[in-house]
Amino acid sequence: MARDIDYDDRNLQQLFADLEPKRRLQAVKGGFRKEANRVRKTAINNLRSSIRTDKDLEKGVRAIVFKRKAGFRVTVGTKKAGKNGKGEAGFHTNRQGLKKPILIWAEDGTEERKTKPKQGTRRRAARLRASHRTGRMKRYGFMAQTLSSVRDTVTADIHEMVTENVQKVAKKYGCK
Repeated sequence: MARDIDYDDRNLQQLFADLEPKRRLQAVKGGFRKEANRVRKTAINNLRSSIRTDKDLEKGVRAIVFKRKAGFRVTVGTKKAGKNGKGEAGFHTNRQGLKKPILIWAEDGTEERKTKPKQGTRRRAARLRASHRTGRMKRYGFMAQTLSSVRDTVTADIHEMVTENVQKVAKKYGCK
């Protein structure tokens, strides 16, 4: 039994037409930003459930709203500090005090690695350490998990958020 859903969006279309172009863009981008942040929060929750995190690591999960076209992207990455030393994001400080981009590796995992064998004279080589495994990082796939969990609802949510934002911007700037 198929049910037809009729949705009359003439008022919304009229409201959108009454807005000036700059405000239209503002309304649409605002809707995308809200949805992008909702998806980002889901990704951070998946990250928290898979590995131990802190604020610095969670800042590495970023929501980017596209400037030229309609859409957004939620991604993991790092951001270096600015001239004044602030703004760094997505790094983990290890036991040696070095900053490492763990999120990038945690998503896809890493290959098994090993050191190169030390070369030299026979006497010197006997004292040097032999090549050995240095390990690998397992795949956590928290972004893939996020994608599968939000894929079905994103489109409907974007429509809802954009509608809300158009009405909000229209109300703020005095359209009907």
